[in-house]
Amino acid sequence: MSLESFIRAMPKVELHVHLEGAIQRETLLMIAEQNNIAATMKPRQYRDWLALLDKPEYHRLDEIAHTLAGWLLYPEDWTRVVYDLGLSLARQNVRYAEVCVSPAIYTDNGTSFETFLDAINDGRDRVERAWKVRLNWILTIPRDRPRKSDDIARWTMSAAARKGNVIGMGISGREDAEPVNQFTKAFTAVEKKGLGRICHAHTFSHTEPLADIVHMLNPQRVSDSWGVAEDTAALSTLVEKQLPLVVSPMREVCLGRIPDVGAYPLRQLFDNVPLVLAGGMPELYRAQLMDGYLAAVNKHGLDVTEIERLALNSVRYSFLPEEDKQAMLDQFAAEFQKLREEHLANA
Repeated sequence: MSLESFIRAMPKVELHVHLEGAIQRETLLMIAEQNNIAATMKPRQYRDWLALLDKPEYHRLDEIAHTLAGWLLYPEDWTRVVYDLGLSLARQNVRYAEVCVSPAIYTDNGTSFETFLDAINDGRDRVERAWKVRLNWILTIPRDRPRKSDDIARWTMSAAARKGNVIGMGISGREDAEPVNQFTKAFTAVEKKGLGRICHAHTFSHTEPLADIVHMLNPQRVSDSWGVAEDTAALSTLVEKQLPLVVSPMREVCLGRIPDVGAYPLRQLFDNVPLVLAGGMPELYRAQLMDGYLAAVNKHGLDVTEIERLALNSVRYSFLPEEDKQAMLDQFAAEFQKLREEHLANA
């Protein structure tokens, strides 16, 4: 037994995984064939998209994820990809996940929000029955479509969303697409309803300062930031607000910013800000949440106490009700102690 086996066995929470970036290749190809997607475009165009599925051009990451997700046209398609995601999470011993979904992709095809929500909740229910993994939804606004922000805020606050396991709203995509102030109204409305708020920030050095984004949107979590470790003002904002930073180090490898996950400033961030590991877009990044934890040990030297702290951060900064959050924290702590005895007693 070893720290690696401890990590594989320990309970986890996933706070930032995009449904559109978690669609498994085999499932997508099957759905594309069933929906006759090839007939809707020129043969070469279809082949080009399939090639991007196998070898993504990472500077087009959002375009690839949204286009391929647009091949899902029917409720059974959305139910299937949610079930696949739940199975993948169960295999990593994830007990709870907050899944980002971009409803505009599917409503653009003529589907109502309520129909889409019913379909993904069908998948959610099947996942919970089969694998005891609980999923909740974060509705995301594409950063390049600010005109959808009012619609998505309204959906997030709707009665259907309250019944349908929607717990928050976020924005996703390249921050240089549109100024963040175009989303302030939507975020303010959602905040007044007591719902969760997340945002990407500081992904590109020439975009708005993190402090300005936090002031305008007042998010409760910030995800996928790059350059924060070297930005004193950004670090100060996170520390002052005690804002958790949710990171997927493999993303930066895919984008060509670092040669491997060992070059990610994980230790520096861990020592300075509330840090959470996440999968992000696992099928496109070719890395799961589990891989992030293993790299934290093998590449960055975190010990078992620090790994437990990372895992508990995911519980603490979730949007679960406080009572549920405390129950999960207690459960995880008890399981960690048992797993230490099983996996590390003789290490």
